[in-house]
Amino acid sequence: MNKLCILLDNGHGTRKYTKGKCSPDKKIYEGEWNREFVKLLRQELNRYHIDNIILVPEDEDISLADRVKRANIYTRNLKADGIDTLLISVHINAAKSDNKYHDARGWTVWLYTNASAKSRKAGQIFSANAKKMGLTGNRILPLLGYYTANFYILKNTVCAACLCENLFMDNKEDEEFLLSEEGKKTLIQLYINSILEYMNAYSYDSYNGN
Repeated sequence: MNKLCILLDNGHGTRKYTKGKCSPDKKIYEGEWNREFVKLLRQELNRYHIDNIILVPEDEDISLADRVKRANIYTRNLKADGIDTLLISVHINAAKSDNKYHDARGWTVWLYTNASAKSRKAGQIFSANAKKMGLTGNRILPLLGYYTANFYILKNTVCAACLCENLFMDNKEDEEFLLSEEGKKTLIQLYINSILEYMNAYSYDSYNGN
C-alpha cells in the first residue's frame, strides 16, 4: 500500500448532547472545539492532498461502538483499494470534573496497551513533535513519549490509531491557548508535521506540490 487516508474522529458531541465536557467558565465545550479543529485540520490536509474522512460529521455524541464500526468499515473498504488508514481521535484533556481550574497542562498522545507497530510509530512521532514545539507543558512523558490505555476506540479499531489530548481545558493558560487563533494554528501544524513524517516513514505517497 502506498497511499494513506486519515480518519478524523472528533470526540464527544456538541453542548446539546454532551453538556458536562466543558471548561470551568464554559468558554470551551469539548465536542464543539473538537469539531471546529477537525474541520480546520481537514482543510490543511486537503491543501497537502492527503486523503481524509471525518468519522463523525453529526453534532450528536455517536457511541464508541458506532465510531469503531465506521472506522473499521472505512479501513476494510479502503484496504481493498490499496489504501492504508490512520485513525486520529481528537480530544481535550481535563484534570478533574469539579468545574475548577487546575495546574495540569500540556499535550499528550495515547495508544492502546497492545498497539501495533504503526500505532507506536505514530505515537512516537506526535510526541516528539509536541515536545519539539514546546507543547508538553508540565506533563512527565513516558520514555517512548506516549501513554497507553485500553480506550475502546483504540482497542477495537483494526487500523493504526492514536488518541490526542489537546492540552487541558481546566487550565487557564491552556484554555486561552486553545481559544486563540495562534494556538489552533500551532496545533494544526503539530498534526500536519506529524502526519507528513509518518507518511515518510512508511513511504506513502505524499504531496508533490501539483
